[in-house]
Amino acid sequence: MLNRITIDNAISKEDNIASILKISESVCNKVFSKNDVSSYSNYTYDYNRPINELGLDEELISQLLEDYISQIFKTYDIFHNILDNITQTKGIDKEAKLIDLKNLAHKNLGVVRNLRIDDAQILLSDLMSNHQDIKHLRECVEALMGCAFKLNPDYAFNVLKLQKIKETF
Repeated sequence: MLNRITIDNAISKEDNIASILKISESVCNKVFSKNDVSSYSNYTYDYNRPINELGLDEELISQLLEDYISQIFKTYDIFHNILDNITQTKGIDKEAKLIDLKNLAHKNLGVVRNLRIDDAQILLSDLMSNHQDIKHLRECVEALMGCAFKLNPDYAFNVLKLQKIKETF
């Protein structure tokens, strides 16, 4: 989804961000409205929670969020590759791929819990436990990226643009 979005150089950065943000919100709302967690459809991250609970300053939280956004954008293709492999394999190989999926989700879940990113925590928990419905798991990966974009759209846009540039080499 977001990895495949075309950045339109004919329009401003702000208009590109607004367009991608609209898509991100739509993807997130779709996933959350299907589950019993529809209250997260309009989730907004609260910087004060990790600041108050962890005693960290806003600048450090912002930097950690940027690192998280970059990590999710980097793992997007890995998540999809694992899901592709799950659908194409059977037996012990399939079980191994399910463990790979769970491990990748678990790795990101620790960061999400520490930063108190509630919507991503739900999505990653689904990726760790809901292995029967591959379509739902793919939607969770899309929503995970969309929710990451919503955390800091300006930074996320720059990461996407950099990824597009790297793809041309």
